[in-house]
Amino acid sequence: MPTVRLVPCFLCSFILLALVVAPLACVPGENGGGGDGEICGDGIDNDNDGATDEGVDEDGDTYRTCDIPELIDCDDDNPDIHPGTDELCDGVDTNCDGDVDNVDLDDDGYISSSCGGQDCNDANADAYPGHPEACDGADNDCDGEIDNGFDADDDGFTFCAGDCVDSDPFINPDAVETCDGLDNNCNCSSDSNGDGIQCGPGDNNVDEDYDADGDGFVDATEAFCVKVYGPGGAGESSGDCNDDPDNGGAAVHPGAHEDSFDALDNDCDGCIDECQDEDEDGWDTCEAGAAGDPTCLDSEGLPLTPPQHLPDDGQPSDCDDSPDSLFAPFVNPGVSFEHVFQDETYLLYEQCNGVDDNCDGCIDEGYDPATCNPLEEFDRDNPGPCQDPVTDD
Repeated sequence: MPTVRLVPCFLCSFILLALVVAPLACVPGENGGGGDGEICGDGIDNDNDGATDEGVDEDGDTYRTCDIPELIDCDDDNPDIHPGTDELCDGVDTNCDGDVDNVDLDDDGYISSSCGGQDCNDANADAYPGHPEACDGADNDCDGEIDNGFDADDDGFTFCAGDCVDSDPFINPDAVETCDGLDNNCNCSSDSNGDGIQCGPGDNNVDEDYDADGDGFVDATEAFCVKVYGPGGAGESSGDCNDDPDNGGAAVHPGAHEDSFDALDNDCDGCIDECQDEDEDGWDTCEAGAAGDPTCLDSEGLPLTPPQHLPDDGQPSDCDDSPDSLFAPFVNPGVSFEHVFQDETYLLYEQCNGVDDNCDGCIDEGYDPATCNPLEEFDRDNPGPCQDPVTDD
């Protein structure tokens, strides 16, 4: 018969106490909590707070340690780490997607090279290894070269990067401008002189380094310019016969209006201070008695003809002879106007218009400056003091 050993009474009491206390530990307390903390994903209310797999948010970033998989906070001690934030190159899974430093800002499927990836430009979705190279100023295939395959003349500039003539290695944005009628440095963009040639001879920013006086015409005395612009004189040149900014050069170029009083060949026709009547009002630009220069010859040796070149007409000079002004033909020393005021007809040689119509150096004489009505006592032959003298301003 086996021997039965009795457990001492004090041990029996300890076991009985444990059996009674243990169930009490699983009873929710006054705050609804209890237990050993929630375990995510086991379907049990481990902390006995009445909610299952709810987790906690210790870092206050609104993401919890238990949630649907894509919203679980993988580091509840750092508020900058949670799902939905941008991944950083910091050696940490910042966005809790299971990958570390997988930065792809342009969403082209390639990790940024700054994070150890292969994407050389993570701000451009059209730049990554294997992408076809395009002529867009970017390294599309991440081989370290920009627009490779698009530089036809091999001068280091593609058409899309500003090479205006990609078939000539001496024409590109870094080229030196030479006087050849070409836009060597690619800074021209129009047919400014209207000759039908885009950025050709005489256009703005073509051969501009040879225009010292800035009048838009290159120096036709330069040897390289002569072949393109002519010798610069005698009525035939398209170049500038005076490119000296310190010697009146800005007022001298082909097509300029001849100033009959400055001793310069303003229009580069080989004649100096010749009389002109470009507005064709019958009054030339020379003072009475000026000799003029009717003997100048054109490129074929023939006398230059009116209205550009006239012998002096013996009359006072026309103060506005501009061929481009609609009013110039009505401004000269011989103008007169009939003005009817209070049934009286006045013959005046000024209009009340703020212009020196009769070229006498006075403005609006013969009129009341307050009302612009003719003065009843106005004497055509003795107008009196000049009420508004013409000034150089």
